[in-house]
Amino acid sequence: MSADELPASQLRRGGELGKVAAHSAMRRVRSRAATLGGSHDERRLRAEQDALAAAEELITVLGSMKGAAMKVGQFLSLLDLDMVPRSARGAFNQKLAILRDNAPHVPNETMLGVLEEELGPKMSEFTDIDPEPIAAASIGQVYRATLTDGRAVAVKVQYPGIDRVVRADLKNLAIALRLYKKLLPTVDPQSFVREITGNILAELDYEAEADNQRRLSIRYAGHPFIQIPEVIEGLCTTKVLTTELITGIGLSEVAGLDAETRDQVGEVIYRFYCGSIHTDATFCGDPHPGNVILADDGRVAFLDFGSSKTMSKGSLKLEQQSLIAARAGDATAVASVLRRGGVLVNEESITDEDVLDYVRDSTWWHMNDEPLTITPQIANTAMIAAVHPATDYGGHAREQRFPEEHLMARRVEFYTCAMLGQLGATANWYRIEGEWLTAAEPETELGQIDQWWRRRTFSD
Repeated sequence: MSADELPASQLRRGGELGKVAAHSAMRRVRSRAATLGGSHDERRLRAEQDALAAAEELITVLGSMKGAAMKVGQFLSLLDLDMVPRSARGAFNQKLAILRDNAPHVPNETMLGVLEEELGPKMSEFTDIDPEPIAAASIGQVYRATLTDGRAVAVKVQYPGIDRVVRADLKNLAIALRLYKKLLPTVDPQSFVREITGNILAELDYEAEADNQRRLSIRYAGHPFIQIPEVIEGLCTTKVLTTELITGIGLSEVAGLDAETRDQVGEVIYRFYCGSIHTDATFCGDPHPGNVILADDGRVAFLDFGSSKTMSKGSLKLEQQSLIAARAGDATAVASVLRRGGVLVNEESITDEDVLDYVRDSTWWHMNDEPLTITPQIANTAMIAAVHPATDYGGHAREQRFPEEHLMARRVEFYTCAMLGQLGATANWYRIEGEWLTAAEPETELGQIDQWWRRRTFSD
């Protein structure tokens, strides 16, 4: 695939979405007509066929939109929404799951040409570059290389022309969300678009990502169980990111290890992605199985910081106060916090108990003071409770407006929970969270080690 082959035309891509809208409308007409006649089995079969056809069209459109809509597709692929007949849900999810790891493949000679164009004479700092990529993402490919000083490095190169593709996608994203707005009843589409837009545009700038990663690698330098690869200075541009190469095993391999190892890796993942929001007011990267490595030295390494963001003091206070009140089961306090934060836009339509029920339904897995093994089903239930609530609150949830930072916090939390589900990790997540919400003393060995390291490192 060359730069010219990437479907960057907004008109063309908008036309693809228009076809989906037309086909969806026709399917609804056919489905309504089918209910007027035929047996129960025939009607059920038609409903299943229509649902799977919708899935295929959704995959075709979102899978070709390698930027913002790709993120939406990845999000939807983690859900088991009540939008299709239960008997067809397995096949539906298999098709959506394709979006999770879908990435374009550009010929290596094209990608290495981008690298040479970006680095110019600095290419002499490499003694060799493996022409076969070791990883591929939605906007770039990663290559293994060796520097003249002998260090092994990872070189991420951006697909040529992908910036035009992404910007075209962003203009069409609102159309895609309108087609499937019933899937996300509690999400304000405008806030969701802004949050996704900000993240994906930030990911286009590898120099900005290098700055994010550099700050985190310095902050976590010497950490006993968290590793952030070092950025290689002088070999980064807006389209090239060169970092220390971390060797180890990915999350899929970790999932096959013993329970003790899986629990420890899961706790590290939870502490890094969810804990950093509270301990450092920072969203650390994009939680995804491909961005986590159990390194050869036993630490857990984290990759990809294009979407790193610092939460404002006001937003962090809102986040923490609402969670603390929910943990205490104080409906009045939860509603009061969200009211002050401007979330309860149409508050007369819901009660304080409705608000508490919604918060607890979507965060229950770390709201109960007991050990819990996270399974894919639990992760799925938590996400559905947030975006597709079955409680009485669900009918009014779409009237509320969650700030963009909190949408990002929920996304980080959901994706983290999904990874814990892949590991089958067990912990008392409530007590771990209590360390950063209520300054509770850590009870796990990892928590005690982390506290010791932080006190020693940041005592000044």
